[in-house]
This record gives sequence, C-alpha cells and structure tokens, in this order.
Amino acid sequence: MSNISVKVDVDMDGITKRIEDVIHDEAVMTEVHEAYADVLNPYVPYDTGYLSQDSVEVSAEGVTYTADYAWKQYYGTEYNHKKEVHPLATAMWDKVAMQTEKEAFAETVREIIVRRLNSGQE
Repeated sequence: MSNISVKVDVDMDGITKRIEDVIHDEAVMTEVHEAYADVLNPYVPYDTGYLSQDSVEVSAEGVTYTADYAWKQYYGTEYNHKKEVHPLATAMWDKVAMQTEKEAFAETVREIIVRRLNSGQE
C-alpha cells in the first residue's frame, strides 16, 4: 500500500474575518439579544406584564427595560416580586438567570452564528 500525502491550505484570515463580520452584524446581534431577552423573561418581575412584556426593548446594543420603575425592580428596592406568573422573578434577573441558563444561552448563540455563517447571511 502506498502513502498518499495531502496538503490543505486553509485561509484562516478569511475565516476569522467572516466570523468577525457575522458577530459584528447588527441583525445578528439583535437576534442574540432577542434570545437573551427570552432567557431573562421568566426571571423578570411580573405584576401586570408591562415590565417583562411591553417595556422591554431589544436592539443590537442590548436588552433594555424602559419602565420608569424598572431600576427599582432590578435593584430590589420597593419591590414585590409576585410569583404567580413568573415563579422565578427576582431582582438582578440577568445575573440570576445566567447562573442556571448560561450554557443553554451560549449554545443558542453558537447556533445563531453557525446558521448565519452557513447561510452566508450577515
């Protein structure tokens, strides 16, 4: 049996640039932040639903809760975290959510990036 030698040249600069283009694309980052908001939602205090449903704004820059009382709920001042609708509701919901949801969220981000890379869509 004879040996066969194969040389593969991989354009790592091109691959790295493609990945950078995808992860810096506004549409991709908005999709990532939409997934992040979905992860956070069960941890966001819920009374009328305004804070977790209507006052949440998602963009390429992040997730923002715009209700005038959001910071009080987030920092735990003057709050009453009812548990009927969101049993996981708590102050500092992003930090608490990531304690248990970090791996699942990371997998979702990986899937978004791979899908965008494979589709050629940035």
